[in-house]
Amino acid sequence: MVKKSAKFMPLINFYGLGIEVECEEGKTIFDVARENSIPIAESCNGDRTCGHCRVLVLNGMENLSSPDFEEMRLAERKGLSENERLACAVKVYGDVKITTSYW
Repeated sequence: MVKKSAKFMPLINFYGLGIEVECEEGKTIFDVARENSIPIAESCNGDRTCGHCRVLVLNGMENLSSPDFEEMRLAERKGLSENERLACAVKVYGDVKITTSYW
């Protein structure tokens, strides 16, 4: 299932769910998931405090925003690998393919 629009926008492939969604540049994965009724774990409503929204980036890491101090601190505390990012913190600027352990 692919949702398309008239102009080019980045595509997020929610691998494991078989869903691809176009989004506006600069939106977080968390916001795109919620807007499209895609399950994303969280207990802090996207406030960068719980770390449950971690996603594994399978492809397109270069198309994501660099981690800021808050994300790096929480990633270290939660033991995220170098290919994992927090969906609530990472902004999308190009095509990306992600997954989680619960899809």
